Amino acid sequence: MYDISVPDAGHLLVITGNMMSGKTEELIARVRTLERVESIRAQAALREGVFYEPRKIGVYKHGLDVRYSDTEIASHGGQRMEARPVASAEDLLEDVVRRQCRIVACDEVQFFMEQDGNGYVIVEVLAELLRHQCHVIVSGLDKDFRGMPFGPMGDILALADERVTLTSTCVRCGAPAVLPQRLIDGRPADWNDPVVFPGAMEAYEPRCRRCHVTFYSGPARLPMARLKAAAAVDAPATVDAHDDNAPQGEGKARE
Repeated sequence: MYDISVPDAGHLLVITGNMMSGKTEELIARVRTLERVESIRAQAALREGVFYEPRKIGVYKHGLDVRYSDTEIASHGGQRMEARPVASAEDLLEDVVRRQCRIVACDEVQFFMEQDGNGYVIVEVLAELLRHQCHVIVSGLDKDFRGMPFGPMGDILALADERVTLTSTCVRCGAPAVLPQRLIDGRPADWNDPVVFPGAMEAYEPRCRRCHVTFYSGPARLPMARLKAAAAVDAPATVDAHDDNAPQGEGKARE
């Protein structure tokens, strides 16, 4: 029997990974699945003679993302879904409350960089939505062009109930690509360039860690010579099986 009295619980799904890995496509697929679920729930309630109002779905994106459309989220493969652009995490929360959305999806969530005394505001907003039993799906890059955690994404991933991590293909060698390489005039960006600079293939390339350039230009905390020396000290000593000075029985054990 359909039990309308069971309350919905808050849930946060984070879809993350590298650029061109299918994050937006996955988000669109999840939203469409939830649309079908809400329709099925309403039909089941009707059969049981009870009323169920499908949860309202709100789809959003950061206003910085204008690569394909101002009012849609769009995948590199051409899938599109209508979305409301918002300029800040506070704007996102206000619109969700005003429209009384219970299912909230947001693309390019890494761009919500504003902070207050408690940290990233978007993390507080997502936690508030969970407290009010909202089902939330967000997608975003987990690493910036330096190969470091992108703004609030580390905290968002820690808050998540469920995580989907995707990889793309390195344009240089074909290996799994986990880092976005930012290019300026065809050259790898400098470590000290600004983090937020939305673009498409003319500005970024998906690359594997081996082919990524900017990651290796970061400030060194441990000189490589010291690192190699430490590795040599920690390595287990080897004994030549034919060394006359080897401890008795050592050579035999290795034969």
